[in-house]
Amino acid sequence: MNKNWQRFIYPSLEDIKQAREQSHQAIQNVAAVGRSFLPPSPSDESANLEWDAKLQRLVGRWVDADITFRSSISIHEFIVYLVDEQFETISSISMQDSRQRDVMVWLEQQLGKLGADFSKINLHYPYDLPVYPTASGEAFGVVNPLASHELSRLYHNSVLAITEVLSKEEKVSEIKCWPHHFDIAGSIILLDTGDPDTSKKISIGMSPGDEHYDEPYFYVAPWPYPVKELPDISATLGHWHSNNWIGAVLLYSEMNKMDLIQDQIRTVRGFYETAIESLKNL
Repeated sequence: MNKNWQRFIYPSLEDIKQAREQSHQAIQNVAAVGRSFLPPSPSDESANLEWDAKLQRLVGRWVDADITFRSSISIHEFIVYLVDEQFETISSISMQDSRQRDVMVWLEQQLGKLGADFSKINLHYPYDLPVYPTASGEAFGVVNPLASHELSRLYHNSVLAITEVLSKEEKVSEIKCWPHHFDIAGSIILLDTGDPDTSKKISIGMSPGDEHYDEPYFYVAPWPYPVKELPDISATLGHWHSNNWIGAVLLYSEMNKMDLIQDQIRTVRGFYETAIESLKNL
């Protein structure tokens, strides 16, 4: 397993945004496999993904047919895979220059060969996505491959940092990537009542960018939201976000002069640890 931090190289934010938008639409194909074949759940858990550090991919849920398989995506290669339990590739398709229809035809053909009911596969997701041209027939295409590599590094490094933080806590959740917002996160469970609305937790994650910030960012978000005054965290290069949700945010662009791996690690780790401690002490 690759447990080493991968050095950020900081391609332009515009190129990262373009790669993010392409990958956000592309992962819906991976999420659709779990959502189409596994039992439904209120939180859409059948569609979530995990980071596989060995394969360097976001991987979906296992599905049983004639053989057990799952779908995954390599963000840096921009390729969607189907693999078996031995992680051997059953089939793959390059998203570059493919259209959404091409991907669905490929999926149907491969699912049929695996003994799965290919008529179940669809892209009807229970949420709204930004309007991407690829959803209406335009071919997929990443402009700058370096940006896709950086996006992949963001997921890899975030999972390393989040895993380290969660290892120090008593009760935690698994680290998951949710296809709706494309963020990846795990949680410290402070109080589990069995009801998400009344339970208490602190989520630690990374978003590749969204309607709040047009660039990647690391975040620490409590639930329920605090009512007390939040402490100054500017020494971490982070700030408190308060529009629609409350949490600590460290923008990727705040790190763009950090070329040394140890500086990048120290900054992300320090931000996470400081924000978590601040929220616990409220």
